[in-house]
Amino acid sequence: VYQVVYLADAEIEIDGVLSEEEWGNAKAERGFCFPWEKGKSPETEFRSFCDDEFFYFCFIVEDSEVVVEEEFETEEVVSREDRVEIFFSRDADLGRYFCIEVDPRGRVHSYAARYYRHFDSSWELEGLRTVSLITDSGYTVEGSIALSSLERLGLVTPCCRDVVLTGVFRAEFFEGDVLPEEHWISWVRPKTKQADFHVPSAFGCFVFH
Repeated sequence: VYQVVYLADAEIEIDGVLSEEEWGNAKAERGFCFPWEKGKSPETEFRSFCDDEFFYFCFIVEDSEVVVEEEFETEEVVSREDRVEIFFSRDADLGRYFCIEVDPRGRVHSYAARYYRHFDSSWELEGLRTVSLITDSGYTVEGSIALSSLERLGLVTPCCRDVVLTGVFRAEFFEGDVLPEEHWISWVRPKTKQADFHVPSAFGCFVFH
């Protein structure tokens, strides 16, 4: 369970810098792991909060080799890069869920889905802003989503922000001889033998206040 704190009248510039005091008041989640391999995963920190208009989120990623492509012809390029991911689901069976994947340059692949692995990449999340910065130790991602967009998707309600089934993930790539070497990092440890974020057990709960 992750608590999304409410901070009234937040003044956040989405620039990837994370200098505003609101970020210091948001809960830091650092319990990420390699679910399908041994060893300690590189550090990943996630924070989020909301005000009356937006859900804000950020990632601070430790990455010794940032893998990112120069050309961005389509959103599917993100699937071949280092990235962070947030999934939101309407229900525990993943009958309808929504995914955003953000690369180290702030570029987004967004898609809707239903279990099992039926993807609609034509879907776009309205009211989403993202900026990423590559740093000496990895990269940061900062973003916001209009709460009105989450309301239209049936995830939260105006009067009480509810509990939202949410997955928080990271893809960590290293350059290989032919193809990138892939590693998968998750907030919740999915109950699968093979690497797969698109299962109900990969989701936890975000409690909006």
